[in-house]
Amino acid sequence: MECCVSRVRSLSINRLAYLSMIRNVRRGLVTRTSIIKLLDSTTWITTSDISKQVDVTSHTVLYHLRNLEREKVVERNAEGRGWRLGPYEQIELMEFLAPSRSKRKKKS
Repeated sequence: MECCVSRVRSLSINRLAYLSMIRNVRRGLVTRTSIIKLLDSTTWITTSDISKQVDVTSHTVLYHLRNLEREKVVERNAEGRGWRLGPYEQIELMEFLAPSRSKRKKKS
């Protein structure tokens, strides 16, 4: 009988891929990290160009870009013809993951 050994794969996720408004599942984090790697703060890139390089549908890329836009990680061109990294207004990941300290006191 062979012993099963679980292999732990190292997963490199960009801190900007963690969003506070939606559930952060592994597949979404990986996709958002791939999208963020393609963007910079000076050059506009279209949704279709991103989808070709990330190898997901343009609808999936648009879904993630809109979520990233809501949290001010990316910004859309005023004419709607591209995306780029925006001003970072996210809190630090450790701050986001830390338990809330403002607990309500129980009334006696």
